[in-house]
Amino acid sequence: MGGGMLESLNQNPVFSGGIWLMAVGAAAALLRNAPARAWTFVQRRFAIAVEVPDRDPAFRWLQVWLASRPYAGRARDLSLATTWVPADAEEGAGAAVSFDEDDAPGRGGASRVRFLLSPAPGTHWMVYRNRPVILNRSRRDLQAGGGARTFQETLTLQVLGGSRELVESMLEEARALACPKSPGVSILTSRYESWEPTSWQPRRPPESLVLGDGVLEGVLEDLREFGRSRAWYVERGVPYRRGYLLHGPPGNGKTTLVLAAAGELGLSVAVLGLSNRVLSDESLRTMVDSLPPSTILLIEDVDCVFKSARATGDQTGVTLSGLLNALDGVSSREGRILFLTTNHPERLDPALIRPGRVDRKVALRNATRDQARRLFLWFYRGCGPDEGRLDALAELFAEQLPEGEVCMAAVQEHLLRHRASPEAAAHKADFEPQAPDPDDEPAVETSRGPHEQANAPA
Repeated sequence: MGGGMLESLNQNPVFSGGIWLMAVGAAAALLRNAPARAWTFVQRRFAIAVEVPDRDPAFRWLQVWLASRPYAGRARDLSLATTWVPADAEEGAGAAVSFDEDDAPGRGGASRVRFLLSPAPGTHWMVYRNRPVILNRSRRDLQAGGGARTFQETLTLQVLGGSRELVESMLEEARALACPKSPGVSILTSRYESWEPTSWQPRRPPESLVLGDGVLEGVLEDLREFGRSRAWYVERGVPYRRGYLLHGPPGNGKTTLVLAAAGELGLSVAVLGLSNRVLSDESLRTMVDSLPPSTILLIEDVDCVFKSARATGDQTGVTLSGLLNALDGVSSREGRILFLTTNHPERLDPALIRPGRVDRKVALRNATRDQARRLFLWFYRGCGPDEGRLDALAELFAEQLPEGEVCMAAVQEHLLRHRASPEAAAHKADFEPQAPDPDDEPAVETSRGPHEQANAPA
């Protein structure tokens, strides 16, 4: 009887038609999801993906790398990033426009602006070493105001048939492409709690920086000794950090000294501005802790940030205690080199410049006659007069300088004005004295560091 009922249902056109429709629908649903399931299977088994947020330095490297790929030349939706490169750097991707920088003696060369045109936010397909690469560039709006960042970007690179080694090779290739190809100093500035190269300075010959006797040489030797002393610090449990305070009247080469030392030792310079109201104690700590290796941390005019001894950030979002904790807190990076500059050391809180935070104080005074003579010879050596005549002109020029009353920038500006004629520079010297420096400390004042204390007499 059961068989007869089944046979009668099969012969019923309504029932049989419904069965077929259900079967076809189920098959269609399976087929519709099959490509997605197959693609998910391929991604999980044969692809490797890396996500790079815009806070990471590799984000900028990948921008440069993507701009160099053939795909960027064909893409129609592009994102622009502008960067400065040395004039003699190897050509990379993107249009480059040249313009001349200061060509004063000791500053040869020029810089070019490079427009990096990389794929805009969205999904892009390209090829790397014969393997398909899917680039997904996403942008997320942020609720922020007061000059803070308004969006966040993420690059996700998915390599089909790739491996970790291939991804690491890609990132290394991007890093090498983004780094300057000429000897010089890379300048880093803060960007969204991370560091980003924003400019480049040619390596300055040490001879062109005319300071007081032994000042530059002393700083360089101290830095070299610090670099050789890592094992000493570790064995004795001493924090491996070094701090310098450069002080004196404006225009005497405090920032230039830092750049010259960095160029001589092959270091980068990270310039940290504390006057940004958006910068908080927490973001300051993040910035200092994420300082790249082989980089000098430079904080200029630190006396202008905290107006009173224990200021709480009236002029900035950073407090003095936040700065102190960032400089030598428990998470501070080992091997960090810090330079502070100020025109008024007497205004600084003693806690900021105590030994351990500032190990060496270097005073850069107004120009002496000896400095004026040496700078004159540096400018005009080999420019016409014989050596005897040039020495006589240098002495004449130096005699007209009011000792300790004119900054070195004013002396250099006078020589630049007469750079084509050493005779005019020597005979037309007319300097307006500046306010004398009230500080009578010696040119170089040292607080012994741990590697110096080891050999100090009892």
